[in-house]
Amino acid sequence: MRSLFLKLFLAIVTLLILTPKNVFAMAEIMPLNQVKSGMSGVGYTVIDNTGIIKPFNVDIVGLTNSGKGSAQMIMARASGELINETGGVIQGMSGSPIYIDGKLIGALAIGLQNMSPYTFFITPIENMTKIWDLPDTKNVDLVFSPKKKSVDDKKSVDEKSVDEKSVDEKSVDEKSVDEKIVDKAFDETVENDNEDEKTAIFFSGFDSKGLTFLKKELQPFGLNNFYAAPSDNSDKISYVTTLKPGSPFGVAVVCGDFTVGATGTVTAVDENKIVGFGHPFTHGGNVNFFMTDSAVLGAIQGMTGNGMRIANVGQIIGRINQDREAGIAGVVGKIPSFVPITVNVKNVPLDTIDTYKANIAYNENLLPQLGTAIAYGALSKTGDSLAQSTVEMNFAIKTNALESGTFARQNMFYNDADVGQVAIVELLQALNLLCANTTEESGIFHIEVNMALDRQRKTASLISAVPDKKIVNPGETVNFTVTIQPYRKPQETLIVPYTIPLATKEGNLTLDIHGGALVPTVQTLPAGVIAPSTEPPDKLFEKNLQHLLNAGRSNQIVIEPSISVKKSEKELKADIKLQQKAMERLLKSGKKNSAPSNQKFETSYIIDNVIQTGVKVGKLGGGK
Repeated sequence: MRSLFLKLFLAIVTLLILTPKNVFAMAEIMPLNQVKSGMSGVGYTVIDNTGIIKPFNVDIVGLTNSGKGSAQMIMARASGELINETGGVIQGMSGSPIYIDGKLIGALAIGLQNMSPYTFFITPIENMTKIWDLPDTKNVDLVFSPKKKSVDDKKSVDEKSVDEKSVDEKSVDEKSVDEKIVDKAFDETVENDNEDEKTAIFFSGFDSKGLTFLKKELQPFGLNNFYAAPSDNSDKISYVTTLKPGSPFGVAVVCGDFTVGATGTVTAVDENKIVGFGHPFTHGGNVNFFMTDSAVLGAIQGMTGNGMRIANVGQIIGRINQDREAGIAGVVGKIPSFVPITVNVKNVPLDTIDTYKANIAYNENLLPQLGTAIAYGALSKTGDSLAQSTVEMNFAIKTNALESGTFARQNMFYNDADVGQVAIVELLQALNLLCANTTEESGIFHIEVNMALDRQRKTASLISAVPDKKIVNPGETVNFTVTIQPYRKPQETLIVPYTIPLATKEGNLTLDIHGGALVPTVQTLPAGVIAPSTEPPDKLFEKNLQHLLNAGRSNQIVIEPSISVKKSEKELKADIKLQQKAMERLLKSGKKNSAPSNQKFETSYIIDNVIQTGVKVGKLGGGK
């Protein structure tokens, strides 16, 4: 399924991608086995709003070897006017290219935690350029066709070449004292970096509560070091760029009214391919993120010497397709697949509507978390406080997972502390379901969320339910006069109809009446019912989607037979025979269907409790 929007977008991209842009040839490199302790070189980066790439001095301390399977790193010290100005190596300089005798040896990557801010590690360029050759199975088609099996990537970017191995194949006794110090420092740095994320995550658009929610959602992906920074036309696409080694650039997962991303420095450029950072962003492997340009706003020094370069996530200029241990890589001029999201929030007391728009890079691992974080962030910004509030929530997800092309759901929520936390739960469930399809890629094209935030508590409790008939035959309708008690308002009465299913046995029928979001009793699976986990994946996926689509809503009154008592196999067989008899009667009568046992009635309140009532059921098709 290809929407008109995507057709137009693809046509525009096809035309614009032909626009000439500045490209650079790959620099000559110095192999790692030629890098020796005592060598001197120079690095390049941008640290202020002039945008000028400036040099700094680099002295090689030694090479590391942390054991089999570990990537070698180069330990170095920085000095010079630029380093004095920043107070040492700071966040944001990651990826700064380092040259010796005009040859590229690698990227500034890791500073030493709780140690000298002038000492750092370099990721060898040989490890970084290998990233360009790794399989890229993402972003195959904007239509989001079914997933293809990824190519078996048996060769790690961290594997050493024969020449590199020859450098490392020294016995412990053959290592110099300096090398042992380097290895110890590197091991301690890696250990510390497990606690503190190397990459500073810049965001815009989220208020304090929205940021707290975002942090919680992204923490499992190692993104936990957040800083506010203004975005610069981050929803715009530019096909003219002057990225070169030493230039700042960005990687983003969200662009628009909300922005989430990181900035670093370009290490190497080979025509339209770039590699930078010298360390991972999310460590997601083959990914599909926005590549952006970036403008440095300035640098700040930390209290302990660990400063930071503040830069914005700018215009979209390409696609990041690899996020590996040795760095991130991508292609300028190729735009990643993305999911537009629109969130409309109505402030009921003020009678105003705020609209927020953003684009989420299409990544099934991050899409559910980012989509719900944007929805929550929009609600929080419009409402300021989300305590003791009611939210009417409806959302629509364009997807090819359903024949209708749209997964739509609406509900009402109330919470004393933070209604936003509960209002986005079903959106998160829907996105998780769609992204977890194990049989094929569901494809998500657009997310639209509409919320109405009211300061009133719109809840009500059920008081009683009185039927208008003493005896009701299967297939007939009984009307219940239901009395409800709204929160701090006079009681109200509603007429709620219930049609007795044709397969109902003669005799007394106990009915549960409850809010659609509540489970009335402790329900157990009857004997003989197959557990969902044994179903084929495609059937289970469809069943889970339909279950969420058809689930009761909190503002509904649901009437259904009480099933708190576990049925025996004999009773189940009797029910089946009764159902077959009912179907025969349906065919003879010309009726197409029978009423479901679970029937729902819409109200203007969130129903917050459960009561029971009952009727006497007569004979199937018989008299009283």
